[in-house]
Amino acid sequence: MTSAIETDIPRSASPGKSWVPLWLTLVALFPIVAAYTVFFTGVGVPAHTVNSGSLLPQPVNVTTLLAADAPEFLQAITGEKKWRLLLPVDSHCSDNLCTRNLYTTRQVHIRLGEKSDRLERVAINLEGIAGLARLEQLREAHPRLKIVSVPVAQWQSWLRSGGVDENQVLDTAQLTSRYLLVDQEGYAMMEYAADIPGGALLKDLKRALKFSIDYQQ
Repeated sequence: MTSAIETDIPRSASPGKSWVPLWLTLVALFPIVAAYTVFFTGVGVPAHTVNSGSLLPQPVNVTTLLAADAPEFLQAITGEKKWRLLLPVDSHCSDNLCTRNLYTTRQVHIRLGEKSDRLERVAINLEGIAGLARLEQLREAHPRLKIVSVPVAQWQSWLRSGGVDENQVLDTAQLTSRYLLVDQEGYAMMEYAADIPGGALLKDLKRALKFSIDYQQ
């Protein structure tokens, strides 16, 4: 009788199984991509509920703005996954659109209630020592406001990289009349004008928080 001879011949993996990791990755990413698409483009959302802000032509990362000028804030951006409002401020921030932006965003931040920890307001000081002096005067009214100093030319260059209208970039008064919404990965994607009502901004932020991962849990 001839006995069967067993040999250790490696078996190739099933072709179908090689797609499993990729498929699982796509399934995990799809809700996130879909949520961002809905929020920033309004696709699939009724016209009366579309965002009140204006999409930037080109999303731009905050890290390219700060370079090595604000290492602590850079670390916070990479380590603390929050939504952020960037509010440019100079020494003339009083009784004008700049002040209105600070007030509106502060009230909206408060109205987020238990979800307020998922948002951070950041004053971008564009006027060196004079700007810091003005922000020091405002500190009591805005205790939770983080302050980061950026040269005005650097801020203008960064706005250009996001495709912001050149008239807004060059007009120093307009620089402080608008503010930006930055997502949890550090990308500025939307800007708001001072005439946007607080209720409209609140609605946008609630939608952003709803359609994004809560890293604060």
